[in-house]
Amino acid sequence: MNKRLLLKLGAALLMLALIVSGCQKSLNGLGEEGLTEIEKQEIAKSIEDDPLFTSDGNSLNDDGAGMTLGKTETPIYPRAFGRRITQVSRNVAFEQLNDTTVLATITTTISGTVIIRAKYNLSDTTLTTINKPFTEVLTRKVKFYKNPLSIGRRWLHREVSAVKGGTEGSLVAINQVRAIVGTDTLTIDDPLNYWLKLGKFGGREVPELPSNFQQNITVQVTVTSADPDTDIVSLHRPYFAMGAGMFRPLSVRMTMVSQTQNGSSYTRVYEKSWTGVVIGRHHVFVSALTKSSIFDDAAAFSSQLWGIPYIVN
Repeated sequence: MNKRLLLKLGAALLMLALIVSGCQKSLNGLGEEGLTEIEKQEIAKSIEDDPLFTSDGNSLNDDGAGMTLGKTETPIYPRAFGRRITQVSRNVAFEQLNDTTVLATITTTISGTVIIRAKYNLSDTTLTTINKPFTEVLTRKVKFYKNPLSIGRRWLHREVSAVKGGTEGSLVAINQVRAIVGTDTLTIDDPLNYWLKLGKFGGREVPELPSNFQQNITVQVTVTSADPDTDIVSLHRPYFAMGAGMFRPLSVRMTMVSQTQNGSSYTRVYEKSWTGVVIGRHHVFVSALTKSSIFDDAAAFSSQLWGIPYIVN
């Protein structure tokens, strides 16, 4: 092999190495380096302007002890409880996956007070108000695609993940959420890797409901807990208060439909159905709380939350 041939071979190998390196960088994501500050601001504003990503605080805010629990047989006798959210903050992290796709991770932190109205003795004639501070962190992901047209926004959101969150070190775990809309069923085992399309772009789309009371949505949630007492599992959604003439958040207890025990662990399935009538872009949230969160005046508030986006037309 002559010297000229060796030089050509070396140059070819160098070029191949550069191509492989470039492909690897594209596959691993480009980080934020490819985005300008103006583009980041544009994407952030697109998120802030869409209620699909900004309504968490409103959806989960019970504004006090609003959820009735009914009678109990525990040393503390709670009658109702609810979150009063006093602060909501959002952070957006960007990752440019390639020249045409940006992944935005939205972290929403909500904090406030859980208000419990309870009796300490059955003979008490008045209820005591118990306040517990809480902080819950929710995470969702959004994929933005570069606009192929030269007009309008440069980056358009086309896919959204489900939502996962709760308190740090939660003692209760949601394993699965299923949403049944007509003959279609969404089964979510890993919220941050479950993607739904916005608009007619192919693939699994965000569920759409009519506003004419003609289509129910049924949500089932599977929860694992080490507590032999049933957990408190609730569904949170917007509703229209006819008397007040306004949209309000609604929290309702879900019904346990099955329970199995595996050693010291309990797996329970809860269910709730309703009709979507509030026009707009929303999330339905399911929250699972340990029983001690509400039935013990000293125990810390411990929760897990999952959310599914949906649209009412």
